[in-house]
Amino acid sequence: MAISSARKPASESRAVSRKSSATSAKVRKKALGRTVSGRSVRGVQRRKVLAISAFSVAKVCFLFFITLLVVFIIAGAVLWNFAGASGLILKLNHFVDQLIGSATYHVSGTTILIVFAGLGIVLSIIATIIVFVATMLFNLAAEYIGGISVLIGLDDTNI
Repeated sequence: MAISSARKPASESRAVSRKSSATSAKVRKKALGRTVSGRSVRGVQRRKVLAISAFSVAKVCFLFFITLLVVFIIAGAVLWNFAGASGLILKLNHFVDQLIGSATYHVSGTTILIVFAGLGIVLSIIATIIVFVATMLFNLAAEYIGGISVLIGLDDTNI
């Protein structure tokens, strides 16, 4: 007895070839009962990433790079203070004086901090531009290839 298309659910009424539905059923069946990262998988859904918003990726990457710069600056300042308190900076100045023969040379922590911060900001901007261009290239490639297929497993835990 044949089932009419009016009685089928909306998900089954789409025209899907038997081969692709059989393949996706095998993938779902294979994932059932497995664990991913310590969680049991209930089912699998296939999704495609067709495009990524380049501006949102650039904003997140810029924020990440600036945060990383702030962490490095704070760590550098703490290490510089420890080196100054232990007398390492004075020994470094004395060593450089003997090396180049100048009695007026000294290492300045604020100068190093300003130069490092300036270079860090410039490198953050350059890295953000590179990530933006890479995202645009992904979008261009995904338009011709059809995107990236991703399998998403549903876990059994309630959030």
